[in-house]
Amino acid sequence: MDSDLMMQCFQYLLGVIPGDIAGNMIAVVTTIVTICTLIVRFWKIPATTSKGYKLWKVIHTLASFKTPSVSKTENKDGQKIN
Repeated sequence: MDSDLMMQCFQYLLGVIPGDIAGNMIAVVTTIVTICTLIVRFWKIPATTSKGYKLWKVIHTLASFKTPSVSKTENKDGQKIN
């Protein structure tokens, strides 16, 4: 989904939903994203064949709003791993 379209949908929903409910929803989403970001920060990437990789992939998607595309020969910064 394009980020501009997602932002437009988000702004529309915030306009339709009452303010106190929208505020609570934003607080919950912010908390979830923050927790997922902390988990991804300190949890090493599991092997793609392990059972934990699917869970890590979901948590990574919630933390960064994009699917992980990590190569085995490069780290997150694009540096080659020996």
